[in-house]
Amino acid sequence: MHCIRIRVTAVVVGAAVSMVGCASTGTVIEEAAKHPATIFQGPEAQTMYSDAPVSVTGAIPRPMAAVRTAVRQAFTDFSIPITVDNAAGQTGNTDFYRTRQFMGRPMTELVSCGSGITGPNAASFRIFMSLLVTTKTDASGNTVVAVLFQATARDVQQGTSNDRLVCRSSGRVEQLLLERITTLALK
Repeated sequence: MHCIRIRVTAVVVGAAVSMVGCASTGTVIEEAAKHPATIFQGPEAQTMYSDAPVSVTGAIPRPMAAVRTAVRQAFTDFSIPITVDNAAGQTGNTDFYRTRQFMGRPMTELVSCGSGITGPNAASFRIFMSLLVTTKTDASGNTVVAVLFQATARDVQQGTSNDRLVCRSSGRVEQLLLERITTLALK
């Protein structure tokens, strides 16, 4: 059994916060947050920021061609149509949606999109997602895989013209996809 080193670095009002932990597979996962985007700023209220996109990365000791094949298979396994697959090493889909469940799990386990009178919005809203995987070879010949996931939600029961709410990832989508890619690549 191998140890995964998990490193989370986030910028929180000018301070860097880091956490390190250990889990049981053979990849290294690192998360690095960028500055969050401003979603509201006005004279009567405080500035509100969205969660910054977080990239989860892992190094897999296989050639890039084998890992890219595993990435494509993982997308197929999770029923995600691939709309991006380029020579720069990016594979994924920047605009697809699911409601209630994704990757065999309840949406509320994967994202947080606020709550309404009936409970968590992720339980009933349509969740629009962007899931991109970038692969690159490192100096030691391993393939570095970076998974970037973003989500928004819309209450389609109130009509499709509603604005989308920004959702926060639990990190589970990125973890599940990276674990599946690693498993497939190491076969």
